[in-house]
Amino acid sequence: MTSAPRAAAAFLLSRLLLGATVLAMAAATGQGAVGHEWASGVWWLDRFSAWDSYHFVRIASLGYLPPGLDCCDQAFFPGYPLAMAALAALGGGSATAAGLLVSVVAGAVAAALLWVLVSEDARGGPLAARRALTLLLVAPAGFFLVAVYTEALFLALALGAWLLAGRRHWWLAGGVAALAAAVRVNGLFLAAALVVMYAVQWNQDGRPRPRPDVLALGLPALGVGAFVAHLHSRTGSWNAWREAEAKGWDRSVAWPWDGVASAVRALRDSPDLWLAASRLADIVAVALGLALCVLLARQRRWPELTYMMLTLGVVLCSTLWVSAPRYALTWFPAYLAVATMRDTTAYRRMYAVGLGLSFVLLVAATWAVAHRQWVA
Repeated sequence: MTSAPRAAAAFLLSRLLLGATVLAMAAATGQGAVGHEWASGVWWLDRFSAWDSYHFVRIASLGYLPPGLDCCDQAFFPGYPLAMAALAALGGGSATAAGLLVSVVAGAVAAALLWVLVSEDARGGPLAARRALTLLLVAPAGFFLVAVYTEALFLALALGAWLLAGRRHWWLAGGVAALAAAVRVNGLFLAAALVVMYAVQWNQDGRPRPRPDVLALGLPALGVGAFVAHLHSRTGSWNAWREAEAKGWDRSVAWPWDGVASAVRALRDSPDLWLAASRLADIVAVALGLALCVLLARQRRWPELTYMMLTLGVVLCSTLWVSAPRYALTWFPAYLAVATMRDTTAYRRMYAVGLGLSFVLLVAATWAVAHRQWVA
């Protein structure tokens, strides 16, 4: 029977194979050195660092807003680059190598925690846990779990906080959720979902008033507040994070229907096939996210639904739909809800088809990444 350590080992083996595939594809087609200012200069290592990775490397190396750069690193939260800087300093090596190590280790931890979460779920068990793990391993954007990106670290922390909260270790859960909020803004959505979980437990217990550990729910907000205050001290603006998003990526808040219209226009106006495929993938990922919300509501998973609605709502209510398949890696309720559906013949067929399609898309996305095509 598969266990959590074996789940971690399966993740590591899958990422080893995926990484080797990326290198083989890049070498076979003559991909040369990466000509970016913040590339490491090591051919194989730079295959796992691209696009947003360079923001993290620069923050880890120079901090926020070094002389001559007033935008837009402040759009990225500090947790991941801080971990990169710490490991790079300890090892005397590059921030890029440190970022890759953080992602690989965090991904293995996330796989183990996902196994525990699904196997212990009331609707779950070993079979469901195996299915959830397999879905994670063949996720189409799975390259970003072995790249200098935040998804693996955030997923590990989110799952850790969720498991601790489910076991009513609320101070620990709040602390781990605060770490998740230091990695991605989605940590605030995780915190909101934990508030709902706390309320559900409170109602089940029939207590007249909450325990003192309810204060732990505020820990993620304190961490984010400290980051906002730091940016204010450097820029004079309390809204520096949002301003960087707008200036660097032209992203602003919009009504959902305006967000949909913007996504369709971006698809229609795509200058090449790969960018069109990426933009289509964004739309499909959002549509699947909405279907997932319906499934979570049917399963009466109110905390998980809260997390998904907020996470998806940020994309829906935005003028820029981008990287949704990569964001979906952090939608841990998806693995839980799909893997614990009623085990019927129709479900097994649907699961097999979905798994096969995901694998094909993973191979295609991996090929694109190896050739520096936009899939992030």
